[in-house]
Amino acid sequence: MDAVGIVGAVIALLIVLVTMRTVRIVPQARARNVERLGRYRKTLEPGMNFIIPLVDRVKPLIDLREQVVAFKG
Repeated sequence: MDAVGIVGAVIALLIVLVTMRTVRIVPQARARNVERLGRYRKTLEPGMNFIIPLVDRVKPLIDLREQVVAFKG
């Protein structure tokens, strides 16, 4: 393999990695918070969302479903 082929493969791999880190899919009845440089920026709604890789950090899933809590009566 020549140098051009290796450089092309590395560039293709970098493009795939950046694309995977840019697109975030949030399941139904869930949400995720996004922090940009350590500060809250927005909440990702269910569906496909786009973020800026290496700048935005996505926090763990938040469950939006109703929770049943039993109280002693």
